[in-house]
Amino acid sequence: MRWIIDLEGQHPIALDWARDYFSEFDTSQLAWIRVDRGRGKNNGAYGRCWYPNRRIPFYRISCQVPGGFPCEIPTRKSPLYFSPDGSHPPLPPGTRFGDHVRDLRTGREWYRVIGSTRVQDLDEAIVWVLAHEAFHFLRRSRQIPGRNTEIEADRFADDRLLFYRTGR
Repeated sequence: MRWIIDLEGQHPIALDWARDYFSEFDTSQLAWIRVDRGRGKNNGAYGRCWYPNRRIPFYRISCQVPGGFPCEIPTRKSPLYFSPDGSHPPLPPGTRFGDHVRDLRTGREWYRVIGSTRVQDLDEAIVWVLAHEAFHFLRRSRQIPGRNTEIEADRFADDRLLFYRTGR
């Protein structure tokens, strides 16, 4: 696996944390991890995990951390499902309603729930977005348990960020 780092000469300590974290897993199917400042389209932190395909038979992780910091990263939370009487549980503190969704096949309805995670600086942004994308790689390659969803990836990233904050 190759690391591609382009942070304009900076070497955040989160990169050392990330290398150490990935050393616990089989990365033989991971071609590269890229961490850079982004392409100027978004703020904060975002990324992508590419799965193997016929043309490129390896996973690839790309993380962009343009800043500014501190910033809020929108996170997906567990949905609020409607009861047969039309009611739903209360919105958890610190969250807001997302889309109202109705499954046309089953008739089941729910609200998506949006929260946020505040990252204080470049290091925390790298940890959060890299952990989120690592979840997709690690889950799809069956190295960790769980369902490969955005809700689970956000929860995993929040957990890794908390571990990073308390472990340094």
